[in-house]
Amino acid sequence: MIIRKQPIISWLLDNNNIADEEHLGVPMLNNKEHFGYLYNGMQHLAGVCDTSPDWGLPELVMPSFEKVMEKSAKSFFGIDHQLFQEFYADNVCGILLSRDCGTIVYGFGENKLYVWLFRQNDGKSQLLLYFYVESTEDNKRHIYTSPTLINDDQLFNGSNEERNAIYERLANKLIVYLAVKKYVKVETIVVPVGKVVKFDDAILDYKAKEKVRNESGQEVIVMDSRWFRKIVNNNDIFVRGFFRFQNKKNEKGEWYKELIFVDSYIRHGYHRDAVIEGNALETQEDTTNSIHT
Repeated sequence: MIIRKQPIISWLLDNNNIADEEHLGVPMLNNKEHFGYLYNGMQHLAGVCDTSPDWGLPELVMPSFEKVMEKSAKSFFGIDHQLFQEFYADNVCGILLSRDCGTIVYGFGENKLYVWLFRQNDGKSQLLLYFYVESTEDNKRHIYTSPTLINDDQLFNGSNEERNAIYERLANKLIVYLAVKKYVKVETIVVPVGKVVKFDDAILDYKAKEKVRNESGQEVIVMDSRWFRKIVNNNDIFVRGFFRFQNKKNEKGEWYKELIFVDSYIRHGYHRDAVIEGNALETQEDTTNSIHT
């Protein structure tokens, strides 16, 4: 997999770079209202950049990390509002490279989660989607965006059901991603500029046989996950669900470990971490997938 240069990332990390700014923008749309909405989204992002936020290095999510996100999502939905408050208080923002979504720029401000989704086209970064999310005390979310943007065939394809799910899907991805980063002992690997890093671990049924080549022009953090710890509230009474390995025997009588999820339970003054372990596999030499960055 090749991580390529993206003008949006280079500009966010150095917004005095005029050359990169010239390769940023909004797609030329027939619908002027949609064009204007996305243009205002770019102006908002420029205004955020004027405050010099610490975006950090772009982060690439590996399938092993996404597996942990999928398996732990239920644990976080019940504390959605609490997570929003925590991330807002910490001024959380960042750049997420997602294989299935594109490049996601996000930031918490005014008690909201702001999201900008970019795609790469002929060396240019174009804003595809812009919206913000609020979370209420009953853990319900409200999404604010142009009501008809998702219907624009120049921007999106697929069924109406698939299109309408995009906002919630992106919001879920970001909140669960950030929650896993906060509550999980995460392994991060920094890929230097122009270097290749091999991945050869087997985690949560994902057998990685690939290399990551960084041609983006800046360091990139690769998000991997080999450890998981349960979430415990401060009074040491309610223990949220967590993952652990259960010893089992196969048909040959050989012992192996199976990852299971332990439901929430009540226990006084007891904490225990669960470990996710991975076995080394041979790295595949030929990689053809790429994220155009």
